[in-house]
Order: sequence, then C-alpha cells, then structure tokens
Amino acid sequence: MSLPAFACRRRVTVGMAAVTLLLFGAIGLSNLRVDLLPPLAFPTLTVRTEYVGAAPAEIELLVTEPIEEVVGVVKNLRRISSVSRAGLSDVTLEFAWGTDMDQASIEVREKLELLNLPGRGRAPAAPALRPRERAGAAAGAARAGCRARSPRPS
Repeated sequence: MSLPAFACRRRVTVGMAAVTLLLFGAIGLSNLRVDLLPPLAFPTLTVRTEYVGAAPAEIELLVTEPIEEVVGVVKNLRRISSVSRAGLSDVTLEFAWGTDMDQASIEVREKLELLNLPGRGRAPAAPALRPRERAGAAAGAARAGCRARSPRPS
C-alpha cells in the first residue's frame, strides 16, 4: 500500500497526525529562547592613556610606542593596533581565542607597572575589568600628566 493511497483512505488519521505535529511545533517554538546578545567576550584588551595638551605626534612618540613595546611580549598576543589622537592614546591588544583574559589582563598590568611614561608621579595603573559592560577588557595607564580615562560602555 502506498502513502497516497493510505492518506486517501484514512483522511481523519492523517489530518490528526498533521494537527498533532503542528501543535508540537507550536509548543516547541513558544518555549524556544532566542538570545539576541549572547555572552560573547572577544579576546581584546585596550590600554587607553590620556595625556592632556599633547599633540598626536608627541602622544605617538612618548606614550603609544613605549606601551606597544612593553606589552608586546604578553603570551598569546596576536596583534597590536594603536590610535594616537590629540591628548589620547588607544592601544588595542588582540589575543588568540581561548586565552584566559583574566590572566592576560594581569600580565598587561604587570608590564604597565614597568613603564615609565613622561611626567612624574605614580606608576601606571589598570582599572578593574567589567566584561559584562563591554565585549573586551580595558586597562588604562595613568601618570601625572597622563590621566587614565575609563572606557565608554558599548
């Protein structure tokens, strides 16, 4: 016996099976959770340093390049990119997927402590990480004349 012949002879049975499948599909669809913003953390760390009153060329020479040299030896580092603007330096560190970002942040903080930025005063400091506010980690370097600026939440 073929399926079309069975469907013609047992219309009610086939109709009830179709309604049952549709009902199970509707129940499954209503219980399906859709997470529009999954908890995804990119393996990046940004060192943002503010040096008030300095031109971009000065920022590049006195702040950005020393930071790149000091943190460039951190384990699992894949790429370093930087932007130097008037009074502001952003150095973005991209790590390999699967890197423990807590450990990487500690290593970067240790390297920043060794850094001698222009000016006098305290050693560079890295603020506490807030991975839920941003899809990466942020670390700032501060010194007298170089003021750390907290990252804006995305």
